[in-house]
Amino acid sequence: MNCKHFGICGGCAYHALGYEGQFTQKQTLVREMFQNLIDPSYIEAFASPTQSFRARAEFRFDRHTPNTPLAFAMNRYGANDRTPIETCPILLDSLQSLMSLLLPSLRSPILTHKLYACNFLGSLRGESIITLIYHKQLDSQWIAAAQDLQSYLNSHFSHKIHIIGRSKNQKVILSSSTIQEELTLFAHTTNPQTYHYLKEESRFSQPNPFIIIKMLEFIKSHLPQQRNDLLELYSGSGNFSIALAKEFRSILATEVVKSAIKLLEENMSLNHITNITPIRLNAYESIQALNRQRTFFRLRTIDLDQFNLQCVLIDPPRSGVNDINILHFLATFSHIIYVSCNPTTLLKDMQVLSQSHFIKHFGVFDQFPYTHHQECVLILEHK
Repeated sequence: MNCKHFGICGGCAYHALGYEGQFTQKQTLVREMFQNLIDPSYIEAFASPTQSFRARAEFRFDRHTPNTPLAFAMNRYGANDRTPIETCPILLDSLQSLMSLLLPSLRSPILTHKLYACNFLGSLRGESIITLIYHKQLDSQWIAAAQDLQSYLNSHFSHKIHIIGRSKNQKVILSSSTIQEELTLFAHTTNPQTYHYLKEESRFSQPNPFIIIKMLEFIKSHLPQQRNDLLELYSGSGNFSIALAKEFRSILATEVVKSAIKLLEENMSLNHITNITPIRLNAYESIQALNRQRTFFRLRTIDLDQFNLQCVLIDPPRSGVNDINILHFLATFSHIIYVSCNPTTLLKDMQVLSQSHFIKHFGVFDQFPYTHHQECVLILEHK
């Protein structure tokens, strides 16, 4: 990757060896970590594009004096201060183009006064959201100036640009807070599969759509033949459920955030999917409900006895599952799909799960190039 800020900006913290060397080093580390659980030669590795792969970004603004123009800023590598940046080649091409046009377009003092941060969210379709974040309340004058800016940006792009303003306890949406992502799996085969996802500003979404495609292809290619119904714990807005719906008779999708469930339901409608049942439960409540230890009023219209849950999918935070009761619950399923963004906590959880399951498939995915982070997908089968 050719970036003038590489080694200065802290956004890309892994500078040694070049991309191929970094990715090889990551694979070697994972294979060494898990060599007691699986033959290292059976671990598959999936690389990312080396640039133009990231669909979201967060920048601060930097201005040394009142008379100098605004500049995007990131934390400096290895230091507790900021460094101005002009470009960011890891962003999707559409976001790079938007980034280069935004600063010269912020001409109005109403838009730049007390402006301190900016978030970008994009899609492979090119649609984008710019969130401008302020240390002031946003009034009607700001709205008028922001609408002019949005119209100006839209006149320069064939895809839709949406602007959102944020300040303390305030969110101003000029046109939309969601954009649509389109992911095509198995694109170079005779059976391509295209899925549509709404991505919402301020809500978590996977940063690297190219790697998400590979992760979904990996899971769909290695599912057990006899799989009946799927339980997904913490399904979010349906990143996995939507693509897996046709592979199972039905999916029971648990999630605790109401707005995430609403977005999942919208994604179901967008993809004409009817066999996903979202329920608002956390992991412990899911265990209580499925083990018939407790009844929930919010499940009054759902017959849990209709589900034959043989497979479970879990995508825990970086800290892993890290809970013996939840791990023992997972161990009751014939197949487990474990998506992890931290091999260290994954290995810790596997010390428990390996007592009942063996690793049938193991994939390493470079979701976060130029960082030390790694994404893993394991498909486990009961011994």
